[in-house]
Amino acid sequence: MLAGFAGLQSVENTLIPGLIESAGVDWLVEMAPLTSPSPALSVRRYRVLLDESGWAWPFRALTAELPFMDEALPAVLLRHVFQPPIDAQLFDEVLRCLRPGGLLVTVSANPWHRAAWKELGRSALQLPAWPQLLLRHGQHDLDVQLAGHQSWRGLVPGLSPILVVVARKPPRATPVTRLKFNYMRGAEAAMPASQCRAA
Repeated sequence: MLAGFAGLQSVENTLIPGLIESAGVDWLVEMAPLTSPSPALSVRRYRVLLDESGWAWPFRALTAELPFMDEALPAVLLRHVFQPPIDAQLFDEVLRCLRPGGLLVTVSANPWHRAAWKELGRSALQLPAWPQLLLRHGQHDLDVQLAGHQSWRGLVPGLSPILVVVARKPPRATPVTRLKFNYMRGAEAAMPASQCRAA
């Protein structure tokens, strides 16, 4: 059964809103377990919740089948989705839906912290540790930015109850085409150029 991580709520409430607001996004999609309380955010948010069978609210679908168009979402907040029952393809699917240059904030409980053990017991060991979480983001060529003190606190067992990774999907290169100029030929080329004098 997916854990709610209610004991980590106060830590998320102090850290996550500042990260989202400083990123300058207008709205985001939050993806989290059905039983997970959500941090208070001032930006417009749409929640998509999942349980053991997949996405449970506001639609029913497998975790690897989000009903969003490619590159449609400006920002995604992933909260506690790396729990063992969840399909590993979820991360790939989220990145499919994220716009080039879009913001991705990933939150996971720190398996080395006692708060995670309080929520999950021994199954906390199945959560990704800090190096594994960074590696998962690095495998997708994301521009990873470490969230303040999380950059070193997450490396030391027991210091931080949550691990946070802030990343951006690389912007797509704009195709550049060479301009072709059409020069006048024939009779039109023999026409005298008009002269215009500014008053």
